[in-house]
Amino acid sequence: MIGKRSRPGPRRSLLGASRGLSAAIGLIFVFAAGLSMILLGRSGSDGVVYAGDFRAGGTLESLQLPVLVGTGSVDYEDFADRPLVINFFASWCPSCISEMPAFEQVHRQLGDRVGFLGVSQSDPRDASIELARRAGITYPTGFDAVGSFFHATGALGMPTTIFVRAGGKIADVWVGPLDAGSLQMLIEEHFGP
Repeated sequence: MIGKRSRPGPRRSLLGASRGLSAAIGLIFVFAAGLSMILLGRSGSDGVVYAGDFRAGGTLESLQLPVLVGTGSVDYEDFADRPLVINFFASWCPSCISEMPAFEQVHRQLGDRVGFLGVSQSDPRDASIELARRAGITYPTGFDAVGSFFHATGALGMPTTIFVRAGGKIADVWVGPLDAGSLQMLIEEHFGP
């Protein structure tokens, strides 16, 4: 009787181990699929198209978003020859609302030397348009309806700001609110005076 009971034990352990291995392999495939979206790019029915590695040290190869107001699109090609500050915002994000006037202030101070791009993510278009209007935003704004580009950056919170050097190299991905002084300091740190 003891001999008969000892045999099922290893089989159950082996079965449990194979289930664990299957789960681990499944997680690896999910991770690899997510990483490929970050590294290779995406094109969706929402008009958002991007390619590159959006982590610090990576490269923004291409980006095209529908404009927030009106028709048409905003394209990274329009900014590729100069540094670019990409700021994700949404009307449901109190910190985004509070930092947006500072971004406009710094944008006006720097003029065309540094590009600014606001990206409304996972927010109703009308709510984002109203927020940008109230904040007095004059720099280009794009619309990422379902947050696909935002999620590809790997950012875990809002607001998020990406500092892109001329040519597309990602200098930094900053998560959290910025005031005008902090934003200017980071621009000088990443892009020079």
